[in-house]
Amino acid sequence: MPQRKIIAENLEALNSLKDLAESYEEIAVIRMQKIKTSVLKARDFLADLSDVFVDLKSSYNREVLELISKRKKGDKSILPLLQKNGKTLLVYLASNGRLYGAVTQRTYKLFIQSLKKTDPTTTDILIIGTAGKEMYEGSGVARPFTFFDIPDVGVELKHIKGLMQKFLQYDRVQVYYGKFDNVINQTPIGTSITGDNIFESEVVETVNRDDRFIFEPILEKIFYFFETQIIANLFSQTLLENQLARHASRVNAMEEALIHIEEESKKLTQAKNQLKHQMQNKKQLETISGLAIWG
Repeated sequence: MPQRKIIAENLEALNSLKDLAESYEEIAVIRMQKIKTSVLKARDFLADLSDVFVDLKSSYNREVLELISKRKKGDKSILPLLQKNGKTLLVYLASNGRLYGAVTQRTYKLFIQSLKKTDPTTTDILIIGTAGKEMYEGSGVARPFTFFDIPDVGVELKHIKGLMQKFLQYDRVQVYYGKFDNVINQTPIGTSITGDNIFESEVVETVNRDDRFIFEPILEKIFYFFETQIIANLFSQTLLENQLARHASRVNAMEEALIHIEEESKKLTQAKNQLKHQMQNKKQLETISGLAIWG
Protein backbone atom coordinates (compact mmCIF):
# COMPACT_ATOMS: atom_id res chain seq x y z
CA MET A 1 0.00 0.00 0.00
CA PRO A 2 2.74 2.54 0.82
CA GLN A 3 4.39 1.83 -2.57
CA ARG A 4 1.10 2.45 -4.35
CA LYS A 5 0.74 5.77 -2.54
CA ILE A 6 4.28 6.82 -3.52
CA ILE A 7 3.59 6.04 -7.19
CA ALA A 8 0.36 8.07 -7.06
CA GLU A 9 2.18 11.03 -5.50
CA ASN A 10 4.94 10.86 -8.12
CA LEU A 11 2.38 10.79 -10.93
CA GLU A 12 0.63 13.80 -9.45
CA ALA A 13 3.97 15.65 -9.21
CA LEU A 14 4.77 14.82 -12.84
CA ASN A 15 1.38 16.10 -13.96
CA SER A 16 2.06 19.36 -12.12
CA LEU A 17 5.47 19.63 -13.81
CA LYS A 18 3.83 18.92 -17.15
CA ASP A 19 1.33 21.76 -16.64
CA LEU A 20 4.19 24.09 -15.62
CA ALA A 21 6.34 23.15 -18.64
CA GLU A 22 3.41 23.61 -21.03
CA SER A 23 2.71 27.05 -19.53
CA TYR A 24 6.35 28.13 -19.83
CA GLU A 25 6.46 26.87 -23.40
CA GLU A 26 3.25 28.66 -24.38
CA ILE A 27 4.43 31.97 -22.90
CA ALA A 28 7.82 31.62 -24.63
CA VAL A 29 6.16 30.97 -27.99
CA ILE A 30 3.92 34.03 -27.63
CA ARG A 31 6.85 36.29 -26.70
CA MET A 32 9.03 34.83 -29.45
CA GLN A 33 6.39 35.46 -32.11
CA LYS A 34 5.89 39.00 -30.81
CA ILE A 35 9.49 40.15 -31.42
CA LYS A 36 10.73 37.72 -34.11
CA THR A 37 9.67 39.75 -37.17
CA SER A 38 11.09 43.06 -35.94
CA VAL A 39 14.40 41.46 -34.89
CA LEU A 40 14.96 39.71 -38.20
CA LYS A 41 14.04 42.79 -40.24
CA ALA A 42 16.43 44.99 -38.25
CA ARG A 43 19.42 42.64 -38.71
CA ASP A 44 20.33 43.53 -42.28
CA PHE A 45 19.79 47.24 -41.74
CA LEU A 46 22.00 47.37 -38.66
CA ALA A 47 24.66 45.19 -40.30
CA ASP A 48 24.88 47.68 -43.17
CA LEU A 49 24.89 50.58 -40.74
CA SER A 50 27.73 49.03 -38.75
CA ASP A 51 29.59 48.50 -42.03
CA VAL A 52 29.60 52.27 -42.46
CA PHE A 53 30.88 52.55 -38.88
CA VAL A 54 33.73 50.17 -39.77
CA ASP A 55 34.50 52.34 -42.79
CA LEU A 56 34.68 55.37 -40.52
CA LYS A 57 37.19 53.72 -38.20
CA SER A 58 39.15 51.86 -40.87
CA SER A 59 39.32 54.12 -43.92
CA TYR A 60 39.99 57.17 -41.80
CA ASN A 61 42.27 55.43 -39.34
CA ARG A 62 44.79 58.28 -39.42
CA GLU A 63 42.18 60.91 -38.60
CA VAL A 64 40.68 58.74 -35.84
CA LEU A 65 44.14 58.23 -34.33
CA GLU A 66 44.58 61.99 -34.33
CA LEU A 67 41.30 62.31 -32.44
CA ILE A 68 42.43 59.67 -29.95
CA SER A 69 45.76 61.45 -29.57
CA LYS A 70 43.93 64.68 -28.77
CA ARG A 71 41.80 62.83 -26.22
CA LYS A 72 44.88 61.52 -24.42
CA LYS A 73 46.35 65.01 -24.39
CA GLY A 74 43.17 66.33 -22.82
CA ASP A 75 42.38 68.59 -25.75
CA LYS A 76 39.36 70.63 -24.62
CA SER A 77 38.19 71.03 -28.20
CA ILE A 78 37.29 67.34 -28.29
CA LEU A 79 33.68 66.59 -27.36
CA PRO A 80 33.54 65.10 -23.82
CA LEU A 81 31.76 61.95 -24.98
CA LEU A 82 34.60 61.26 -27.42
CA GLN A 83 37.19 61.10 -24.63
CA LYS A 84 37.94 57.44 -23.82
CA ASN A 85 39.87 55.49 -21.21
CA GLY A 86 41.83 53.36 -23.71
CA LYS A 87 40.29 50.09 -22.48
CA THR A 88 38.06 47.30 -23.80
CA LEU A 89 34.77 46.36 -22.12
CA LEU A 90 33.50 42.77 -22.31
CA VAL A 91 29.75 42.56 -21.72
CA TYR A 92 28.02 39.28 -20.85
CA LEU A 93 24.32 39.69 -21.61
CA ALA A 94 22.54 37.11 -19.45
CA SER A 95 19.07 37.13 -17.87
CA ASN A 96 17.33 37.42 -14.53
CA GLY A 97 15.11 34.35 -14.99
CA ARG A 98 15.97 30.67 -15.29
CA LEU A 99 14.90 27.74 -17.45
CA TYR A 100 16.16 29.33 -20.66
CA GLY A 101 17.80 26.17 -21.95
CA ALA A 102 21.33 25.63 -23.21
CA VAL A 103 21.93 28.96 -24.96
CA THR A 104 22.65 30.79 -21.68
CA GLN A 105 25.35 28.32 -20.63
CA ARG A 106 26.90 28.19 -24.10
CA THR A 107 27.07 31.99 -24.27
CA TYR A 108 28.65 32.13 -20.83
CA LYS A 109 31.26 29.56 -21.90
CA LEU A 110 32.15 31.70 -24.96
CA PHE A 111 32.39 34.79 -22.75
CA ILE A 112 34.77 33.08 -20.30
CA GLN A 113 36.93 31.72 -23.13
CA SER A 114 37.33 35.23 -24.54
CA LEU A 115 37.90 36.71 -21.08
CA LYS A 116 40.84 34.39 -20.39
CA LYS A 117 42.64 35.74 -23.47
CA THR A 118 42.50 39.37 -22.28
CA ASP A 119 44.78 41.51 -20.15
CA PRO A 120 43.10 42.47 -16.84
CA THR A 121 44.82 45.86 -16.91
CA THR A 122 43.27 46.84 -20.24
CA THR A 123 39.95 44.95 -20.13
CA ASP A 124 36.96 45.48 -17.84
CA ILE A 125 33.94 43.23 -17.31
CA LEU A 126 30.24 44.10 -17.25
CA ILE A 127 27.59 41.47 -16.49
CA ILE A 128 23.91 42.12 -17.19
CA GLY A 129 21.31 39.93 -15.44
CA THR A 130 21.28 38.23 -12.03
CA ALA A 131 21.60 34.74 -13.52
CA GLY A 132 24.86 35.75 -15.22
CA LYS A 133 26.10 37.37 -12.01
CA GLU A 134 25.49 34.16 -10.06
CA MET A 135 27.24 32.02 -12.69
CA TYR A 136 30.26 34.32 -12.74
CA GLU A 137 30.55 34.51 -8.97
CA GLY A 138 30.28 30.73 -8.73
CA SER A 139 32.89 30.08 -11.42
CA GLY A 140 35.91 31.01 -9.30
CA VAL A 141 37.09 33.73 -11.70
CA ALA A 142 38.77 36.29 -9.47
CA ARG A 143 38.62 39.29 -11.78
CA PRO A 144 36.36 42.15 -10.60
CA PHE A 145 33.26 43.08 -12.58
CA THR A 146 30.47 45.62 -12.76
CA PHE A 147 26.88 44.40 -12.49
CA PHE A 148 23.94 46.02 -14.25
CA ASP A 149 20.37 44.88 -13.71
CA ILE A 150 17.77 45.31 -16.44
CA PRO A 151 14.47 43.42 -16.88
CA ASP A 152 14.27 40.39 -19.18
CA VAL A 153 11.35 42.01 -21.01
CA GLY A 154 10.08 45.57 -21.18
CA VAL A 155 13.48 47.28 -21.35
CA GLU A 156 13.04 51.05 -21.15
CA LEU A 157 15.03 53.98 -22.50
CA LYS A 158 16.43 54.72 -19.04
CA HIS A 159 18.15 51.32 -19.00
CA ILE A 160 19.81 51.98 -22.37
CA LYS A 161 20.92 55.45 -21.25
CA GLY A 162 22.49 54.02 -18.10
CA LEU A 163 24.48 51.49 -20.10
CA MET A 164 25.47 54.03 -22.76
CA GLN A 165 27.13 56.17 -20.07
CA LYS A 166 29.28 53.14 -19.32
CA PHE A 167 29.94 52.11 -22.94
CA LEU A 168 31.05 55.57 -24.08
CA GLN A 169 33.96 55.48 -21.66
CA TYR A 170 35.63 52.65 -23.62
CA ASP A 171 37.48 52.42 -26.93
CA ARG A 172 35.96 49.00 -27.65
CA VAL A 173 32.81 47.25 -26.39
CA GLN A 174 32.30 43.55 -27.11
CA VAL A 175 28.90 42.04 -26.23
CA TYR A 176 28.28 38.30 -25.70
CA TYR A 177 24.72 37.04 -26.12
CA GLY A 178 22.55 34.41 -27.78
CA LYS A 179 21.64 34.91 -31.44
CA PHE A 180 18.45 33.41 -32.89
CA ASP A 181 19.03 31.21 -35.94
CA ASN A 182 15.72 29.36 -35.85
CA VAL A 183 13.48 27.68 -33.31
CA ILE A 184 15.84 24.70 -33.13
CA ASN A 185 19.22 26.46 -33.14
CA GLN A 186 20.47 29.46 -31.17
CA THR A 187 24.10 30.52 -31.48
CA PRO A 188 26.26 32.13 -28.78
CA ILE A 189 28.03 35.12 -30.30
CA GLY A 190 30.41 37.89 -29.36
CA THR A 191 30.12 41.07 -31.42
CA SER A 192 31.52 44.57 -31.34
CA ILE A 193 29.12 47.49 -31.10
CA THR A 194 31.87 50.10 -31.45
CA GLY A 195 32.70 49.72 -35.14
CA ASP A 196 35.65 47.33 -34.80
CA ASN A 197 34.01 44.80 -37.11
CA ILE A 198 30.63 44.45 -38.80
CA PHE A 199 27.83 43.83 -36.33
CA GLU A 200 27.16 40.10 -35.73
CA SER A 201 29.88 39.19 -38.21
CA GLU A 202 32.08 36.13 -37.79
CA VAL A 203 35.07 38.28 -38.83
CA VAL A 204 36.88 39.14 -35.60
CA GLU A 205 39.44 41.53 -37.07
CA THR A 206 38.78 44.82 -38.80
CA VAL A 207 39.39 44.69 -42.54
CA ASN A 208 41.21 47.74 -43.89
CA ARG A 209 39.23 49.60 -46.52
CA ASP A 210 40.67 51.41 -49.53
CA ASP A 211 37.58 53.55 -50.06
CA ARG A 212 37.80 57.20 -49.15
CA PHE A 213 34.88 59.35 -48.08
CA ILE A 214 34.13 62.98 -47.42
CA PHE A 215 32.16 63.46 -44.22
CA GLU A 216 30.00 66.53 -43.78
CA PRO A 217 30.24 68.64 -41.71
CA ILE A 218 33.44 67.22 -40.10
CA LEU A 219 34.75 63.80 -39.09
CA GLU A 220 34.60 64.58 -35.37
CA LYS A 221 30.87 65.30 -35.42
CA ILE A 222 30.14 62.22 -37.52
CA PHE A 223 32.22 60.16 -35.12
CA TYR A 224 30.26 61.63 -32.21
CA PHE A 225 26.98 60.68 -33.90
CA PHE A 226 28.09 57.09 -34.48
CA GLU A 227 29.41 56.69 -30.94
CA THR A 228 26.09 57.76 -29.44
CA GLN A 229 23.14 56.97 -31.69
CA ILE A 230 24.52 53.98 -33.58
CA ILE A 231 26.03 52.19 -30.59
CA ALA A 232 22.74 52.59 -28.72
CA ASN A 233 20.83 51.05 -31.63
CA LEU A 234 23.28 48.19 -32.04
CA PHE A 235 23.08 47.36 -28.35
CA SER A 236 19.29 47.57 -28.38
CA GLN A 237 19.36 44.98 -31.15
CA THR A 238 21.54 42.67 -29.04
CA LEU A 239 18.95 42.88 -26.26
CA LEU A 240 16.16 41.83 -28.63
CA GLU A 241 18.32 39.14 -30.24
CA ASN A 242 19.11 37.74 -26.81
CA GLN A 243 15.44 37.76 -25.80
CA LEU A 244 14.46 35.96 -28.99
CA ALA A 245 17.20 33.34 -28.59
CA ARG A 246 16.27 32.77 -24.94
CA HIS A 247 12.59 32.27 -25.75
CA ALA A 248 13.43 29.83 -28.54
CA SER A 249 15.84 27.99 -26.25
CA ARG A 250 13.15 27.79 -23.56
CA VAL A 251 10.71 26.27 -26.05
CA ASN A 252 13.29 23.57 -26.84
CA ALA A 253 14.04 23.02 -23.15
CA MET A 254 10.35 22.67 -22.29
CA GLU A 255 9.82 20.28 -25.20
CA GLU A 256 12.66 18.11 -23.90
CA ALA A 257 11.23 18.33 -20.40
CA LEU A 258 7.79 17.25 -21.63
CA ILE A 259 9.33 14.27 -23.41
CA HIS A 260 11.10 13.19 -20.22
CA ILE A 261 7.96 13.74 -18.17
CA GLU A 262 5.97 11.61 -20.60
CA GLU A 263 8.56 8.84 -20.39
CA GLU A 264 8.59 8.92 -16.59
CA SER A 265 4.79 8.96 -16.51
CA LYS A 266 4.68 5.84 -18.68
CA LYS A 267 7.15 4.10 -16.38
CA LEU A 268 5.16 5.02 -13.27
CA THR A 269 1.86 4.04 -14.91
CA GLN A 270 3.39 0.72 -15.89
CA ALA A 271 4.64 0.21 -12.33
CA LYS A 272 1.21 1.16 -11.01
CA ASN A 273 -0.50 -1.39 -13.29
CA GLN A 274 2.02 -4.08 -12.34
CA LEU A 275 1.39 -3.41 -8.68
CA LYS A 276 -2.35 -3.54 -9.29
CA HIS A 277 -2.03 -6.90 -11.05
CA GLN A 278 0.16 -8.20 -8.25
CA MET A 279 -2.48 -7.21 -5.70
CA GLN A 280 -5.23 -8.80 -7.78
CA ASN A 281 -3.19 -12.00 -8.13
CA LYS A 282 -2.54 -12.01 -4.42
CA LYS A 283 -6.26 -11.66 -3.67
CA GLN A 284 -7.11 -14.45 -6.11
CA LEU A 285 -4.52 -16.73 -4.51
CA GLU A 286 -5.91 -15.91 -1.08
CA THR A 287 -9.44 -16.67 -2.31
CA ILE A 288 -8.36 -19.98 -3.84
CA SER A 289 -6.45 -20.89 -0.70
CA GLY A 290 -9.51 -20.11 1.42
CA LEU A 291 -11.78 -22.23 -0.75
CA ALA A 292 -9.31 -25.11 -0.58
CA ILE A 293 -9.24 -24.93 3.22
CA TRP A 294 -13.05 -24.81 3.56
CA GLY A 295 -13.42 -27.53 0.93
